[in-house]
Amino acid sequence: MNITECGRYYQNGGICVNYKSNEDYVFYAKGQNILSVESSFGSLAIAQGLSTLKDDDLILNNCVQAFSSFVCATAFPSCKRMEELSAPNLEVEIIPPCKSTCTNVIESCVTNSKNASAETQEIIKEYILSHIFFPRDCNGNITTSPPLNYEYPTEGCNSSSQLSNRPKCFKPLIEDHKWVETNKSEITSKEFCRNGCCVPCPQPYALYPPNQMKKGFIATQILRILSVIGSGIILFSYVVLPGYRTHPNILILFASLSIFLYSSNVFFSIMDPERVQCATEIIPSTQANNPFFCGLQGALLIFSSLATAIWVGFIILNLHVQTVWNSNIMDDKRVYLHIIGWGIPAILTIIALKTNSINYQFATLCFVKVEASNAMFFYPLVVIVVAIFFIHMITFCYIYWISRKEGKKSNTSFSGSIIRILQPIKIQWRELLLSVLLFVTVIIYWLFYHIELNSVVKVIRNIHDGDWITCIQSGKGQSFCANIVASKFMPYYTLLLVAEIFVSLTGVNLFLTLFNEILWLELNNWITETFRDKEIY
Repeated sequence: MNITECGRYYQNGGICVNYKSNEDYVFYAKGQNILSVESSFGSLAIAQGLSTLKDDDLILNNCVQAFSSFVCATAFPSCKRMEELSAPNLEVEIIPPCKSTCTNVIESCVTNSKNASAETQEIIKEYILSHIFFPRDCNGNITTSPPLNYEYPTEGCNSSSQLSNRPKCFKPLIEDHKWVETNKSEITSKEFCRNGCCVPCPQPYALYPPNQMKKGFIATQILRILSVIGSGIILFSYVVLPGYRTHPNILILFASLSIFLYSSNVFFSIMDPERVQCATEIIPSTQANNPFFCGLQGALLIFSSLATAIWVGFIILNLHVQTVWNSNIMDDKRVYLHIIGWGIPAILTIIALKTNSINYQFATLCFVKVEASNAMFFYPLVVIVVAIFFIHMITFCYIYWISRKEGKKSNTSFSGSIIRILQPIKIQWRELLLSVLLFVTVIIYWLFYHIELNSVVKVIRNIHDGDWITCIQSGKGQSFCANIVASKFMPYYTLLLVAEIFVSLTGVNLFLTLFNEILWLELNNWITETFRDKEIY
């Protein structure tokens, strides 16, 4: 039979990709295309997805392969261009599917399935035996309408052999090219790939509705940029203004420097978080496979976080010493402050790098891996923050006690004594507020990281053994599987966003607590005088 409606099979990743190459000419009715024809295959794609997931189930795989071969040979009968046969026109000859393609389906999906497990029989029954394309009889016509409205031939026909072994991976899963190229002998990642389908990097994004995580982290990155600007203004002010480079303001200067470095981590991931998160489209970043964007960024994050806590702690300790002991001893111990303030963060950062503990696991930044995060980061950080809290408590208890004592001796009112004793705190209330905000931020993020993220990492590492992967390969879609399945074991989106917002606002908190009218006037005067002097020169 000659007919003119033929074209190349171009649907890369389509349902018939293992049985038709991009070089094959196939027939489809006028007004249709490859995509519209394959959309009528319905549950066959789901059967292929579940077959990929259960690659070791030979009965299911043989049935799905036989049925896919039959459907593709029937829906897309091969064409042979007549011009290749020295014909003077562009007409083509249809090559019908062989009868064996039909009988193979009956044997594989009906006869052999009787020996299959109950689960496999259910899949075959639901997605193949009930399919509109499933052949009921191989003795009649191939189809009831042209161009295949005649009986199956046994010679000069298309046996529709399998050309490749590409898996059927529903989004967000992607194909494991290494698995395909090595004929299933090698995989790209044991953690994130199985049977030719991989969870793409960054893996946590796949467990939430499409683009939800991406949009949320864009918002937190904007906050981090604001933190860079805010902390940068405070740092610049304390560096250029002479009166702010002396004790105790020098402590705020170094705390501002630490917070500025901490907030500057955003520049590693801004506009393109995946360069930090991922070494390849599947493999997450580590300090080994992505030394600059992950290794250096993670080291800076660890160092600056710990340094921030220590220098804010020094501010509170200085307030305590001045209030309780009426001493400026910390002004004389600057060398020791620098050894502690920069030395401890440097030592812990070096340990993290030496033990290869920096990698990507969540959000948009590399950090200490969950298994080592407590010992290398959170325990030291919590010790510092808790120490700050207790210094607060001791200071206030002392104020209360001394106020009561002096009030009784001098017969002055208790409120009057409190006012006098609280004078140092009144002067440094902004620094006090900053330490409180830091305390709250660390506790919230530590609880989130320790409780929620620890479970997330375990889930992601075993993602191919859970209900989520089955849901995805059943064609139900990322949004449905995220809301119905993944939501049972993943942190609430609002919770993780709140945790990220808290840590992203550190520089903003610094600016809001320390930038006041006096600082603005002094900075403005400095800028005016500096540029006026340059103009005169």
